[in-house]
Amino acid sequence: MRIVYHHRTLGDGAEGIHVAELIKAFKNLGHEVRVVSMIGEKTNVATKKQSKLTRIKKMMPPFLFELAEIGYNLHGYRSISKAVRDFKPDFIYDRYVNYNYSAVGVGRQHNIPVILEVNSPYSFQKQTFDEKLIFKNLSRWFERKICQNASKVITVSTPLKTFLTSIGVPLNHIVVMPNGADPEVFRADVDDREIRRQWRLEGKIVVGFTGILRPWHGLDLLLKAFESLAQDRDDLHLLIVGDGPIRSEVESEIKQKGLMEKVTITGRQPHEKVNRFVAAIDIAVSPRATFYASPMKILEYMAMGKAILAPDMENIRDILSHEEDGFLFKEEDIASMTEGLRALVEDSALRLKLGHHARKKIENERTWAHNARAVLSIIETI
Repeated sequence: MRIVYHHRTLGDGAEGIHVAELIKAFKNLGHEVRVVSMIGEKTNVATKKQSKLTRIKKMMPPFLFELAEIGYNLHGYRSISKAVRDFKPDFIYDRYVNYNYSAVGVGRQHNIPVILEVNSPYSFQKQTFDEKLIFKNLSRWFERKICQNASKVITVSTPLKTFLTSIGVPLNHIVVMPNGADPEVFRADVDDREIRRQWRLEGKIVVGFTGILRPWHGLDLLLKAFESLAQDRDDLHLLIVGDGPIRSEVESEIKQKGLMEKVTITGRQPHEKVNRFVAAIDIAVSPRATFYASPMKILEYMAMGKAILAPDMENIRDILSHEEDGFLFKEEDIASMTEGLRALVEDSALRLKLGHHARKKIENERTWAHNARAVLSIIETI
């Protein structure tokens, strides 16, 4: 098949990984993909164009940025229309973003199916977390119309499907498809010796977190739970792989708690090297998640056969089962999180069992290739 893949992102972080991996999966299955985006085909690469767009975004006041998002529809419509004329695709795959109707509009005009991938309810996310949404009602109206007019909507979690139905998107219009992982990159046999030696982790039980350090990722919870156990054990170490806007706050809290010798923050690492750090982790933790997300870090932990500690939420239960391939604690409950962490620290056999089953689940149903095949199956039914 011929696929036009459209996204209006800067291709950085988890979104860049998702875009690149799904495109690669389509191509590996023998399909042709034409990418339409503002940054070209490469993601998670600091190109001059990406850097320029990032600077422009930071400089623009919120209301002006939202007007620019709406105005993008004209550019997107022209770009996607040109790709449709030149490439003659069998379908358009669009990564949903705030206000962007262009892909759905082109699909309806040319009678081409549009698969809409929704990772976040932007009308809710921007108002709740970013606090920058100016045209709230307009954003919600666009969100509803875009999802209603796509041929099929893919959401990354069950709660996200529930949210979309609550704003008027038909239930049978939506398919739940959590994120995936690359089992060839994130393998259980990646050598951890170099990282353990470099970061002085030999002989330690390593509790780990990977990702951008943001307020809603729950590092405050993780530090409290870790502190409770680390007071009585010299063999515990917390490895935080990443960087972000709250790094200085996290470092201050580490110092305040007297954990400088037991906690390491590596700073941001290239995604292709993250597997080496995860290899050195014994217990991988996702302290907090938004209700609609499908955390990519959890799937990468699973692929590497790690024991995982995560909050007991509906979207997390889309990918993990308690005491089968993960250990779930009561959401936002530090005592529950501490007890879960204690159970995993004290029981190496439990860690091995959970990690083994997690790896098997990835191999059987949570690779990017599985997701790509599922998308193609959806197209065959349209």
